[in-house]
Amino acid sequence: MGINLQRNLGWNRHLTIMCFADIGLDDIETTLRAVALARHNGEIIVLPPKVPGAKLGDLGGIQWNTRGKFAQAIRDVILAGYEKMGGEMPPEPTVKQQTGINAARRFVEKAKPAVRRDHVTGKRIGEDPFDAKDAPIERRVVPAVFSVHEAANDNDVSGVLRTLGIEVEEAERACG
Repeated sequence: MGINLQRNLGWNRHLTIMCFADIGLDDIETTLRAVALARHNGEIIVLPPKVPGAKLGDLGGIQWNTRGKFAQAIRDVILAGYEKMGGEMPPEPTVKQQTGINAARRFVEKAKPAVRRDHVTGKRIGEDPFDAKDAPIERRVVPAVFSVHEAANDNDVSGVLRTLGIEVEEAERACG
């Protein structure tokens, strides 16, 4: 494993890259180069390597869930090496910052999402439409008139009958 420490870290930023590391995965004979150890919203995560020359919006060569088991295992290994090499750990939040974080968390927990309703049934979106507590499903019958126009031959309706799945002989027998 190789680690490239970053200097002059800005801990007040939303995302701070702490170091880049090369990790060898012996089981699959692979080396992940330039895996970033970062502090994101007060949490330490690892970001997959970027593809050289990639532009904004391009997909990376490898992706993972930054909060998944694989990423956590890589994070633990890189973080241990980072601490051994004397990497600067993020400072603990001040009382004022912690109060703000707690207030924001409580605000999000109390915030209720806007009630969205289906424009046809009037039910809340996200609820099970077949829930036993609700009224039975309403069925509506609307009268409709259909007409078929064929320009080439008004008497030849075999194409329409095939589309409807009706045998031509059966239609002739029924219509006379």
